[in-house]
Amino acid sequence: MSIEGAAERKHRLPVSVSAAVFIEDEQGRLLLLQQDSEAKGNKWGPPAGGMKPHEDPAQTARRETKEEIGVEVELTGLIGIYTADRGDVRSSLAFVFRGRVVSGKIILAEGEIKDWGYFDREGIEKIISQGLLYKPEYNLVGIEDWRRGNNFELAVMKGLILRD
Repeated sequence: MSIEGAAERKHRLPVSVSAAVFIEDEQGRLLLLQQDSEAKGNKWGPPAGGMKPHEDPAQTARRETKEEIGVEVELTGLIGIYTADRGDVRSSLAFVFRGRVVSGKIILAEGEIKDWGYFDREGIEKIISQGLLYKPEYNLVGIEDWRRGNNFELAVMKGLILRD
């Protein structure tokens, strides 16, 4: 490796990868979960979490949804892929999917999820205006793109999805 290559590698930031699923009900309302953490402000966001080794973003989205609320989801599209600057420490990359529940009944993960509900636009705006949106660096733009109807076919992620 050249000296330039070594210097370039030295300055790369670690990247955390997460995935979220935006699930709508029959009325077009968005499913949000309330975090069970007073330290984090008991904020609201979609089912989401960090990618584990040997997972792809789609697997992460399905696993996190199952772990947090006990249901199986089918991913029906991709709303967007977002980055967040974490300063000198790291960068983050988030995949936000559209999905639908295909089996199971919502059962909250004890100690992780405090409450859940389907929210219309007005309810979502109230959460945002009160500063209760979890990880707004992803979820604000994800919600904006969801409202606009962004929906990319999962095929755009060919090569990023290991197996389905």
